[in-house]
Amino acid sequence: MLPQNAISVSSTIDSSIILQKAIALAVKLNLPFAPSIEQRTTEFVLAYTPKGLQFLHMPAGTQKSFCLLFVDFIHGKNGFRLARDCTIKQPLARAAGLKPGFRPTILDGTAGNGADGFVLASLGCRVTLCERSPIIGALLEDGLARAAGEQRTAEIVEQRINLKLGDTRDYLANSSETFHTIYLDPMYPHRQSSALNKQTLRTIRSLVGGDSDGADLLDKALVKAENRVVVKRPHKAPLLSSIQPSHVISMKNSRYDVYLTFKA
Repeated sequence: MLPQNAISVSSTIDSSIILQKAIALAVKLNLPFAPSIEQRTTEFVLAYTPKGLQFLHMPAGTQKSFCLLFVDFIHGKNGFRLARDCTIKQPLARAAGLKPGFRPTILDGTAGNGADGFVLASLGCRVTLCERSPIIGALLEDGLARAAGEQRTAEIVEQRINLKLGDTRDYLANSSETFHTIYLDPMYPHRQSSALNKQTLRTIRSLVGGDSDGADLLDKALVKAENRVVVKRPHKAPLLSSIQPSHVISMKNSRYDVYLTFKA
């Protein structure tokens, strides 16, 4: 995992308002603040840019920046999914238990960049996103705020998405809220090939570490979920625990292990 002192907060925008926002975020996350990108003392920067809050890699000795993480529910891949693949017939929706006339309440216990949770909310579900990484949580907050300001996504965010920051196991233990479906997408097992080599997933792993507590999280989710727990896995990956799923929905590169609970 990246050490805390490897990340600072800054802005690429020449605005006193944005700089105050960056200062407030640095205080909130207990990270050093750089008045400008040029004054940074770290390789990794959580920076306010004209596009929004981005997690940048700026190698020492260069002014080049590489965007590692950026949460955008309006454009790009997430925007495409919203416009072209918003149907309950897709594997994600079938795994989560969506049916004509029924939209389950959902806890996404490993929110990450929020893509799957946002699709489920776009389909009409009330979704709680839970994220334990403060850095990724800040990116999610910014992405949701921007989506709330766009006409076609405002209702989705304001009425159907709730963001919780912290460990999902603690949330399940302390919250009285109930969910029909609990959705888990733990970090994929470390391999030398496959999607794990994508920069985004490598960056998320560096921020949150490996999900060695995945089996424990599944156990706790099975106790709380009213109808089912869904675990997304690589197509050939082992089960998250020794518990056998009720059924599996397979795709080309991944699968959904569905554990039915049917609590009254």
